[in-house]
Amino acid sequence: MEKPIRVLLIDLENCPNQVQQLMENLEKYSHVVVCYAQSGAKIPLDWVIPLTTTVNDDRLKIIKMPNSGKNAADFGITFWAGMLMAQLPPQTHFDIVSNDTDLDHVVSLLISQQRSAQRIGTKKEYPAIVTVAKETETEIQDYLQKYCEHLKNHSKPAKKETLLNSIKNKFKVNRIDPEELFDELIKQGIINVKDNKITYNPQKITKFAEQYNKDKPA
Repeated sequence: MEKPIRVLLIDLENCPNQVQQLMENLEKYSHVVVCYAQSGAKIPLDWVIPLTTTVNDDRLKIIKMPNSGKNAADFGITFWAGMLMAQLPPQTHFDIVSNDTDLDHVVSLLISQQRSAQRIGTKKEYPAIVTVAKETETEIQDYLQKYCEHLKNHSKPAKKETLLNSIKNKFKVNRIDPEELFDELIKQGIINVKDNKITYNPQKITKFAEQYNKDKPA
């Protein structure tokens, strides 16, 4: 089976450090295209002659975009990806080096034409760490009973916002999620919400308050 031709397209605006890997990339890829609009990237003098040779051999293209507007280099990469796709055999593989996810559209178009392609990002991405954990079911029940005891002995908020603030103030030391307890009050039938107005079920409030008094330490 014929070995696939490999093409590398570099978004130098987005990944300026890639210029330092040019010589290494030219060993791995049969065609390298570098697109930029404005760049202060520099190359070692020792590279001038070998790079000139690869340019003359049509293996390296360094494309300066005529305009330096937003995403100018992206349009250059898109153009050359299409040109090379038309010129090179179907088994050609395309790598696009950029952190710009908009270039995923180019990858998708290449794949839609039965070409092998991928975008390679150079930034490390770390998954977001969720630091606020949901309360356990047991803890929610404890807070629910305690808050019903509070409702039994205090005035009852008439609106959702007021009730959420009441929960927040009641349990500010515990730092619970007021919305979570609010949802549990609805789920247990203790409150009913309509048009942002709250009505209460006195029997349910009494039931949970009595359970709180029964379970709390003497």
